[in-house]
Amino acid sequence: MLKHPILFVIAALLLMAPGLFAGAVISTFQGEAGYNTVNLRWVVSAETNLRSYQILRSLNNVDFEVIGYVNAKVDESGEKSYSYTDNSVFKQLDRSFYYKLRLIQLDGSFIEYEKVLCLTPQISSARQTWGSIKAMFR
Repeated sequence: MLKHPILFVIAALLLMAPGLFAGAVISTFQGEAGYNTVNLRWVVSAETNLRSYQILRSLNNVDFEVIGYVNAKVDESGEKSYSYTDNSVFKQLDRSFYYKLRLIQLDGSFIEYEKVLCLTPQISSARQTWGSIKAMFR
């Protein structure tokens, strides 16, 4: 018999807390590097109190910036599939991009999904030139 059952309950709740408050259970998060694009897909088996997903991208796997949003499918039950296409990957040839998801709760708080994808799309020379011209005027 446990001498301090309340301590056991508190410890169990603390261990489960990340799963309880995450807002979603993401079963898969995958990406595919295409020609001038990167396609991201994720499947969610459960969502609670979730407003949206932010898509973050980085060139160095450290400094991430928000590049898009996908609204949560709050009115659907069961497994949900999401996708996002990044069409702004024309800055440099042979460049790897890092992607991750941020889960935005209804109250505005957020949690970042721990998995990071690293993808290297094929960039056309015309798109690379256009990206260089745009960079000159920033």
